[in-house]
Amino acid sequence: MKGTNALIVLAALTVAGGCAGTSTPTATPRTPTPATSAISTPLTTEARQATTAPRSATAATSSSTAWATTPVTVKHDPPVPPVPVLTGVRYAAHEDGYDRIVLDIPGALPGYSAKYVKEVRRDGSDEPVAVPGSAFLLIVLHPAQAHRADGTATVTGIHRTGLAGVKAYAITGDYEGYVSIALGVNGVRKYHIGELSNRIYIDVAV
Repeated sequence: MKGTNALIVLAALTVAGGCAGTSTPTATPRTPTPATSAISTPLTTEARQATTAPRSATAATSSSTAWATTPVTVKHDPPVPPVPVLTGVRYAAHEDGYDRIVLDIPGALPGYSAKYVKEVRRDGSDEPVAVPGSAFLLIVLHPAQAHRADGTATVTGIHRTGLAGVKAYAITGDYEGYVSIALGVNGVRKYHIGELSNRIYIDVAV
């Protein structure tokens, strides 16, 4: 009888041990895995949306001229005052094969024109301006100004960019509602001009 009881106890322990052995693998790290995937997927999607959203916004709001070397004129008649103010000039090289110059103009945009000129001269005095480059693209904004209400200049001078195509830019005029910006370019290159909210941009092929 004692032997029979011993066998029953041993069998019960064996079964219990078997159940304990199978319950441990069940609680493996597989459970966190779906949670990790569920979290990482939306984050990846959001990152792509953050990358592509500005492109969609650009396509929806951008207006630009065709690539050419010929003169371009775009008319705008913003109500004045206030006169649109050129507050800054930015530039960057783009992998698509062009350099971009950005003219920051908060609020309503002025009209603008662009054309290649043989030499750069200062508005008002007609004095020649030495701008680095072998060709010169002149951009004129109207109505616009490059100074604040107290007369302080917002942008001025000649600036080298270090870019391959657009070597430099110069503010050559802020006179009677006209602002002139000359780009020193590495040869006569095709360009186009576009506008977005609060800015006008000029792309010059490299």
